[in-house]
Amino acid sequence: MKQADGAQEDVVTRSIRMLADHGYLETTVEQLAQAAGISRATFFRKYGSKEDIVFADHAATLERLELLLERPGLGAQAGLAEGAQLVFRHHLDHPGRAVARHDLLQGVESLRDREIAMSSRYERVFHAFLRRVLPASADQGVTAVALASSTVAVHNAFLRTWLRDPGADHGERLVRSLHRRVAWLCSAFGVVAHEPARPFAADISFVPAGVRFGQEDDAAASSSGAAPIVVVVPEGGDPAEAAEQAARSVYEALRG
Repeated sequence: MKQADGAQEDVVTRSIRMLADHGYLETTVEQLAQAAGISRATFFRKYGSKEDIVFADHAATLERLELLLERPGLGAQAGLAEGAQLVFRHHLDHPGRAVARHDLLQGVESLRDREIAMSSRYERVFHAFLRRVLPASADQGVTAVALASSTVAVHNAFLRTWLRDPGADHGERLVRSLHRRVAWLCSAFGVVAHEPARPFAADISFVPAGVRFGQEDDAAASSSGAAPIVVVVPEGGDPAEAAEQAARSVYEALRG
């Protein structure tokens, strides 16, 4: 759910902002619990330590990412692009939290190390997906590792760009640009978007034997989006039988 301007911040966002404003080492769990209106024991049970609450939303985001990448028929390029956008949009949906976390991490080295470890979890999810969907080859493993890490690195670079100007319009432009950049990454590694085969389109017309076609008919046929097929039905013949025979002829021609 997106945060509305002026709406009360949730416990996670408020806790991260307190840690950023009052100091990570100086702020106690008791103070965070008091600000949240819960006991210290409840805080630990629901959110864990101070470090845990800074990254509390990532577990749910990782689950959503894994669920997305399990979609049947999802190709490598589409999966990486949609997955990167899903994670990026999570930050757009919680701008106050994203900015507060960014501010906090600037001054706490241990949290930056935790962020790096969190990024590796996203890489592992993308890597597992790529190992499932990439065609078997001698370099499949290397391609999966390189693409997974590159996708996460590009996402993080776009996120840092947005955090310098965390506006909604700026974020939406970056979402679209992120999709294009991931597609470029895939093409660089020889992974192209999967396009399902188009069904054979035909414009079938039935005419009696002896009918002649003029230039107007040829022009109309050449401008049509579908392939024109004219089935000539002998006098007294069955159109259905003629169509079946024509279909077999087209099939044999295409197969050959």
